[in-house]
Amino acid sequence: MAAELRDAGVGVVSVDPDDLRTAMHQRAFPGEDISDRPLPEVTVPFWAWLLGQDRMAVSGGRYQAQARQWEAVTAAATEAAQ
Repeated sequence: MAAELRDAGVGVVSVDPDDLRTAMHQRAFPGEDISDRPLPEVTVPFWAWLLGQDRMAVSGGRYQAQARQWEAVTAAATEAAQ
């Protein structure tokens, strides 16, 4: 999808937030204790990072919001620019 929309200036990313302590997750697993899952706020650093990126530079990327692997993208881009 990212390749198809690039010429239109539309960036596309795939984000896996991982398991979170949400009502939707609880409904998906009724009766399961999800109290050990982190709250959604744990993904805020990822969303702040994503919103600060050039949309076309990250387009086509697959990101795991809790894994912090997205920080490596910034480090690599900074290194390449030097």
